Amino acid sequence: MELLTYCTILLVCSLLLKLLKGKFSPSLPLPPGPNGYPIIGNLLDMPTVMPWKTFQKWSNVYGDVMLLRLPGNPIVILGSTQATFDLLDKRSDIYSDRPTSVMQKMMFWDWAMSLMPYTQTWREHRREFHQYFYQRKVPTYHPVQLAQCRAGLQRLLASPTENVGQNIRQIFTAIILKVTYNLDITDLRDEYVVMAQKALEGVSLGTVPGKFWVEFFPILRHIPSWVPGNSAGKMADHYKPIVEFMRNKPFDEIKQGMMNGNVVPSIASSLIERVYKKSGEDYSTPIDDTLARNVAGIAYAGSSDTTTSAAQSCLIAMSLYPEVQRKAQEELDRVVGPNRLPDFDDHEDLVYLRAIVLEAMRWMVVLPLCIPHRVIRDDEYKGCLIPKGTIVMPNIWLAV
Repeated sequence: MELLTYCTILLVCSLLLKLLKGKFSPSLPLPPGPNGYPIIGNLLDMPTVMPWKTFQKWSNVYGDVMLLRLPGNPIVILGSTQATFDLLDKRSDIYSDRPTSVMQKMMFWDWAMSLMPYTQTWREHRREFHQYFYQRKVPTYHPVQLAQCRAGLQRLLASPTENVGQNIRQIFTAIILKVTYNLDITDLRDEYVVMAQKALEGVSLGTVPGKFWVEFFPILRHIPSWVPGNSAGKMADHYKPIVEFMRNKPFDEIKQGMMNGNVVPSIASSLIERVYKKSGEDYSTPIDDTLARNVAGIAYAGSSDTTTSAAQSCLIAMSLYPEVQRKAQEELDRVVGPNRLPDFDDHEDLVYLRAIVLEAMRWMVVLPLCIPHRVIRDDEYKGCLIPKGTIVMPNIWLAV
């Protein structure tokens, strides 16, 4: 009983603070949006399953710039390509910040560059990441990509109806692990494949807008996870060690090998060398290598999931539209012929096949709601005020 009373007091205090913090007297009207309830606004209206479809229905009523009123965290949903381009691209100087997510911190995802606030720390991460993944650097990874894709094709040929999705995931996880950590993946059940999948599953489930009240009342994070109804705490307890494994395990193996004199060429070893060169210390010296660890980890995490999703969309499209598959096969036969597999030199000549890939990515977009942005000062768009601190989410699923 005492615990319940304590939690209730914390919740009420947090709500009052949010309301006081969120008060403003706009000189311009706010964007339109669905009517909410007193105090909690649209908190109870927020969809937790495929929210982009609900946002589409609301955008059809309220327009392509729609406001959802939430305690201390108003959200603007952008429902068109034009609105997304006008705000996130043309005004990127004030829309490039990221909101702070309590669930991301609880699940140990706040180290990821794509989720960081727009600060000097983010810029340092981006600068290091760009060293290894800018456009002219990518061709150096082509041999690894070809080798892993062809190995994956062999597996699919041997077992065309079993574990298709997992085989696709292994291809792209193996590519990024080889490039980033010089690790060889030869099995669908490899712990690095499984852990990456689980870790990214966690961030996907944990960042559904409005699903967890802890995002609006951060003080709730201090409630023990064993308390009934604390789904946020239970989810964090489950996924945090998985995310820690994904970020730290392969990096620590590379670092330990370098301490033993075994330096293998990889992005991680190059990052470690850069960190220790700056410090003037040897690898056995315990120094802060957080930047290198984070950059390697986000390469591993991002590439193993988004590329997998795009490839699986292409396979689904081919199975649903066999006439398109036949045309693609005709182009392959004409350009490549029957005696070899396609490679990167054929890219420009495979016009129809490239169009299929682009359309599949548009048709089944990898991130339907993209990653939330945050406006750093009051802004005006289409005669409406977008207040400082508002979370801005483009509904990519609708915009494309």
